Amino acid sequence: MGIQERKEREKKQRANDILEAARQIFERKGFLNTPLQDVAKEAEISVGLIYRYFLSKEDIFASLALKGAEQYDRSLETLLKRAKLAKNRTQVTDALVEIADSFFAFYGPYGEYFDMLLYSYKGMKDVQIQATTLTRLMSVTLSSLDRLKTFIQESPFLKAQDEDEALRTVFLLWGLLLGCHKLFDSAGRGHLFAFQKDTFIRQMIEQVLSGIAVSLPEIKEQNRRRPAALKHSLLQELL
Repeated sequence: MGIQERKEREKKQRANDILEAARQIFERKGFLNTPLQDVAKEAEISVGLIYRYFLSKEDIFASLALKGAEQYDRSLETLLKRAKLAKNRTQVTDALVEIADSFFAFYGPYGEYFDMLLYSYKGMKDVQIQATTLTRLMSVTLSSLDRLKTFIQESPFLKAQDEDEALRTVFLLWGLLLGCHKLFDSAGRGHLFAFQKDTFIRQMIEQVLSGIAVSLPEIKEQNRRRPAALKHSLLQELL
């Protein structure tokens, strides 16, 4: 390994160490109550060294949001590869429930940084966040939405007629998951009602799918229009 390559790796590791230190102390004290001096103490470095990697405290939480988004996008890619093998609507539901569980696992430690990022930009023009971080965050988020859109559009068990309809369904599911996250505490108990998260999420997804699912006659009609080589195998799976 060359000297330059080793320096780049060490720089990346240092930035990651700062992010993890910030995440831990933000969780204990809250973002607003945490000065950069506390982040530096947690990371066992100087405040001046933090500024070599991040522009501000806001830049740190934007980077935390990006880190979480990248982890979720990788997880989503893996889950959707398996979901494409679904042979009936029940398996589609199972796949979407698994995706929802992955979303909750991601949003727990990282979601608050998305929230703070949005709130910080309401009426504030001087927040110092690296443009490359924001661009990458938008790109990764759009990648996740596009993966879900493609899955919904291509699934023979869902009746998205075109790309726009599939995208509307994605935003519906995404919005519901964001809202559901606010209803439950970290132990999975409903704040307002006696719901358990796992049961509630599955029932919510099943209710959504009941509105966008393709009926058996519609599936047969879709298969009738498919190439003959595909029709036989799909009908065997569905009947």
